[in-house]
Amino acid sequence: MRTYLTYPIGSACLPRGFELNSLSVHNIRRVYRHHHDFYELYLFISGNAEFLIEENTVSLNKNTLLLLPPGCMHSLRFLDEESVYQRTVLWVVPELLNRVSDGVWDEPFELHLSDADGLAIERLLSLLDEEQNRLERDFSEFEGRDTVFAEYIRLIFIHLMRLREQSGGTSAFLRAAKAYIDTHLAEDLRAETISSALHMGKTHLMRRFHAESGISLHQYILKLRLQRARRLLSRGVGAVESSQLSGFSDYTTFYKAFQREYGLSPSSFYGGFRMTQTEVDSNLPEEYNEEKEDN
Repeated sequence: MRTYLTYPIGSACLPRGFELNSLSVHNIRRVYRHHHDFYELYLFISGNAEFLIEENTVSLNKNTLLLLPPGCMHSLRFLDEESVYQRTVLWVVPELLNRVSDGVWDEPFELHLSDADGLAIERLLSLLDEEQNRLERDFSEFEGRDTVFAEYIRLIFIHLMRLREQSGGTSAFLRAAKAYIDTHLAEDLRAETISSALHMGKTHLMRRFHAESGISLHQYILKLRLQRARRLLSRGVGAVESSQLSGFSDYTTFYKAFQREYGLSPSSFYGGFRMTQTEVDSNLPEEYNEEKEDN
């Protein structure tokens, strides 16, 4: 039986800024909880499994599409080890997505696509794969290859943005509120400022935001700031600077909130994320070393 183990992978593993990977296997025990410093676009094709994103569980069905930002903890649990598990993932460094729309991809999200939309995404990913193989085979010295790859990735994520908008899962109000918060996250965000920008009363803003998102405005901003700080830490930014860039004016407040949310201090997270592969391997229980592959 295969054991699939993953641990933090750096963007240095993606020399072109992206990697497309397809997998079709069976007899898997699990994919262990991990995170990395690049985006993961995950398309589930077949199998019997569920995806864990942070503290949330996502039931996987054919054409479930997930977008995981850098630093986002995730794992995979298989409900039937004998079923054939198929998936395709596209890993992309943040710099490429910033060219599409900065800030849009800061939160994980899921889409459950129709067969037609699923086929469209599969086709776009296949075209990227075909173009990569063609250019590397016939034009290995072509200096513009990376520009071509970046354009394909841009088209994929523009299409993804359209699918997300068409899903109807988020109202125009909530999209506008979240977009404003994300843009001004490093600033002194107050309900009064946000309500003024959205041309509505403070009380109405807070009530409507909670009703539509299921979380208070204050808690949403706090969680978003913690998520951004964790991504910065995972990219090698120090704890104090990460807290400031994420909008925390007081480091003690940030430290306590981070410890409460993730169960370890910012400096411990920073140090753990930067462990080398050798250090990770040397601390693994023997049973985990049956076979290691990236998900």
